[in-house]
Amino acid sequence: MNRYPGGSPRRDKPAKTELFEGISVLSSARRAEVEMTAVRSGGLRGWRARMMLSSDDHRRATASRRRDGTAGDGFDLIAPVLTDRGYAGAGGGRASVVPRTPEWRATTVQVAGLWPFCVGASAPTAGVPVGSHYITGAPVHFDPMSWFLRGFITAPIAFVLALNGFGKSSLIRRIVAGAVAAGETVLCMGDTKGEYRDLVERLGGQVVDVGYGHGTINPLDVGALGAVIAELSDADQRRQVVARVEAGQINIVAGLIELVRGARVADYEEVLLAAGLRELYSPTGGFTHQKPPLLENLLAVISAGGERLRAFAEEDDDISYRAATKTLRRSMRALVEGPFGAIFNGPTSTRLDLSSPAICIDISRIPEGDTKLLAAVLMTCWSDGFGAVAAAHALADAGLAPARTFEVVMDEIWRVLGVGEFMVDRVDALTRLNRPLATGLIMCSHTIKDLAAFDSPAAQAKALGFFERARAKIIGPVGPEEANRIAAVAGMTDTEKLLVTSWAAPRPPSDDDLDATRREIPPGTGCYLLKTGEADEPGIPFRMVFTPTERDSDIHNTNRRFDNLGHTSGGSVNPR
Repeated sequence: MNRYPGGSPRRDKPAKTELFEGISVLSSARRAEVEMTAVRSGGLRGWRARMMLSSDDHRRATASRRRDGTAGDGFDLIAPVLTDRGYAGAGGGRASVVPRTPEWRATTVQVAGLWPFCVGASAPTAGVPVGSHYITGAPVHFDPMSWFLRGFITAPIAFVLALNGFGKSSLIRRIVAGAVAAGETVLCMGDTKGEYRDLVERLGGQVVDVGYGHGTINPLDVGALGAVIAELSDADQRRQVVARVEAGQINIVAGLIELVRGARVADYEEVLLAAGLRELYSPTGGFTHQKPPLLENLLAVISAGGERLRAFAEEDDDISYRAATKTLRRSMRALVEGPFGAIFNGPTSTRLDLSSPAICIDISRIPEGDTKLLAAVLMTCWSDGFGAVAAAHALADAGLAPARTFEVVMDEIWRVLGVGEFMVDRVDALTRLNRPLATGLIMCSHTIKDLAAFDSPAAQAKALGFFERARAKIIGPVGPEEANRIAAVAGMTDTEKLLVTSWAAPRPPSDDDLDATRREIPPGTGCYLLKTGEADEPGIPFRMVFTPTERDSDIHNTNRRFDNLGHTSGGSVNPR
């Protein structure tokens, strides 16, 4: 018996631990006490008891392996057990909380090889994959027709607005390629720089050349629309198509006269144009919609006059008729004999083939400085394109062809509007026909000032209507003033203004940029902000990245003139 200091006796307490194969473990009595505490107690005390039992189990297992001769040096750890949340045990890395697995949404074609845009999605995956989200990296899909059919926008119209050189045409080419893949027929009516020619050729489409010595366009040849008249058996439908043909001819001829004259066509002059066309298509005129007249034939009929044309002009005799029609005849003579005659006073060299997946009318051979001729050709091409679309729908309505949708590209719209405010009405009439014709419309310009550069407030409001009617606005790099103008029409947050203006501000050059073997791409190239509606709600910023196929095809290289330049003091230029 032991005694405390002072001699008082005490009983021995049972030992709490004992040695087992040289390893200290809980004694049997102590383990029984801890087990009882772990069962009956809760809270911190129960938790400590359970931890002691777990530690004792590990020690006993190690001692057992030592006794069996499998423990090595006695410091081997027990192999972690694999569970559905990782390896359990010390050093196993078991996750008590499993995060949600990332998900990707796309079609099997779009994610083939997991390239180029297979990352987490936040924008709707409807339409053509145009790029990746500028902030999150999510794929961004868009084209006017797909978003309209899904109900995301109320009309299939898009307006692309950005400074030159930042990839507007490349974005439109991406949308065009996707539209053809979706089964739409794409019409690039008036390619002023030949930027869509290579793409259309690779898609197996039709390319039509127009220019001095490179083909002609007869504005009185309604092409596909006139060709379907003979195929229509229903008299009412045939009469409707004939009326639309006549209205289109009058509209385009009046527009050409306004370009030559530099002023509007009077109301009685349009009546005379209509009367002259009816004379040409009469049994005595000898012309049909399959064999249309030329502008010189229309001029000859109006110059000859006659009782019917005098009645339309409300003139009593030939002398007064000649005096009343002198201005019109002079304008038409300038149209036939002047520079326009080389393009418009002749049979159409190549008619549009609507069986092609895409059609491009290349007018890049027209000189850049010939503004009026460029505007005239663009307007005629657009009219011919919409006429071809109307012809396809007329055949579909008659059950003679399948129903189809179309995508029309109206690039460089500023060229037409820059001629004069009288052209606004002509373009306005063309752009209002897209939805009844099941046609998506993509317009493009450099600045919203192109739509407001008129003295008349009415013309400014009508031209700005082109931008406002675009239910999807794709805004690229622009300056601060331009961002404010866009915000007044479309609605932009302050953050979005800073974003689009930052894209247009390249960093200052340094000596490191003098490498003659490469050319840096401006950081804002391919960056866009997709806005739908007029509210101040945030849009979708995205960046378009070329796929390897696009790079190899070289369809986006619009700087080929610089490819073969030799070394200069600033180094060679490689714009790709």
